[in-house]
Amino acid sequence: MLRDRTWPRIGISGAGLARACTAVLVVALAVTITSWALEYSARRMPSEPARSVTAGDRAPRTQAAEVAPIAYLFGAVPGADGSDIKLVGVIAQGPRGKGVALLAVDRRPPLAIRAGGEIAAGVTLVEVRADRVVISRSGAVQEIRMPAKPAPDGIVRVR
Repeated sequence: MLRDRTWPRIGISGAGLARACTAVLVVALAVTITSWALEYSARRMPSEPARSVTAGDRAPRTQAAEVAPIAYLFGAVPGADGSDIKLVGVIAQGPRGKGVALLAVDRRPPLAIRAGGEIAAGVTLVEVRADRVVISRSGAVQEIRMPAKPAPDGIVRVR
């Protein structure tokens, strides 16, 4: 149908028009590939000049890189290891460190956890005191204090 028809305005048949369009597209593809090859193979000058560093120089040789965005690209969830723990409230039972703590872990809603319970993988609630909790992160002990907030009117602290 299209091949049998002639195009009187440009003086070319349908088959010839298809061949001409194919040739133009092949030339455009060749030009694009050549441009990319020249762009990526060109030698570029560094943005800042290279300077020599002596062996005795104690200045850092590289800048510290922020790895959180890169880890996020590979599927890591920020703070999924229990690194962000906030103490919301406590119910201490006596001086021996027993009780229940209300903890917000990794920006999630607070959970009530008993002393000796697991907060996250490798993180355990060791003690609950009236104003703080003690947690263990793979054997390393850490103390988290209750945030200082004034008592509302009408509330009296009982010891």
